[in-house]
Amino acid sequence: MNPEVQDRKARTFLALHHDPKLLILPNIWDPLGALLLESQRFPAAATASAAVAWSMGIADGEKLPFVTALEVIGRIAACVKIPITADIERGYAETPEGVAGTVRRVLRAGAVGINLEDSIVEGGPLRSVQEQCDRLRAARQAADEAGISLVINARIDCFLREDGGTGEEKIAETISRGKAYMEAGADCLYPILAADRDLLVAIRSGTGAPINVYASASLPPVAELEEIGISRLSLGPGFLKAGLTTMRNAARHLLETGSYEPFTQEVISSDEIGKMIEKSETERGKRE
Repeated sequence: MNPEVQDRKARTFLALHHDPKLLILPNIWDPLGALLLESQRFPAAATASAAVAWSMGIADGEKLPFVTALEVIGRIAACVKIPITADIERGYAETPEGVAGTVRRVLRAGAVGINLEDSIVEGGPLRSVQEQCDRLRAARQAADEAGISLVINARIDCFLREDGGTGEEKIAETISRGKAYMEAGADCLYPILAADRDLLVAIRSGTGAPINVYASASLPPVAELEEIGISRLSLGPGFLKAGLTTMRNAARHLLETGSYEPFTQEVISSDEIGKMIEKSETERGKRE
């Protein structure tokens, strides 16, 4: 992708974080899903590490080889015009230099944003603030050197930890980390699993930063999130789970009733799928 075009796309994506309208960011795991969501006029899309890994029969948590994740990111970014942000989990690296290398490769794949976690292990201890800030600075420097305004979504895992103190202590630590991460080059903060309205208000006002939330049953509705100033909503592997649920129910219906109804009524047509792919190929040919 042309760096100037990619930078414009990154700036467009960043601007969506400062719009009063909530950025609903669907997470996908394949090019066809990206094409479908683009056709539904979502302004941007994201990969979800869990969805990408699970779709290949591999557990989440950087178990999927990075080269494979990178190929998926590249295929998705190449087939759509909307900005794509990539979930790179813990950066697939232990050092700031390694994180910078990961970011360079993600940018070359065509993404214009990343998620970067501060957990050492999912649900376990967090990196020190200084260490995570060094990693964020390295990511920002790599993007600056590439001339691309990479949108960095800094995930804060205080509420994901199995320990970590009281609720008030976790709020305080989330705010403290959030301020430091923004100073280190982050554009948005992602206090994953923070869902209570008052909690989100406290984090938003305490950091003064754009806040990303994760869709869960306990999260306030979209209108309320907009009202309290939340910037971005991630669906995580939600679409994958919804798709698998539909597939499971259709399979059970076929086995139990012998009916083809789930596969023939109110389903997307082969013609519609073909037109989405044809349009993508035509536009890709023009870009190249």
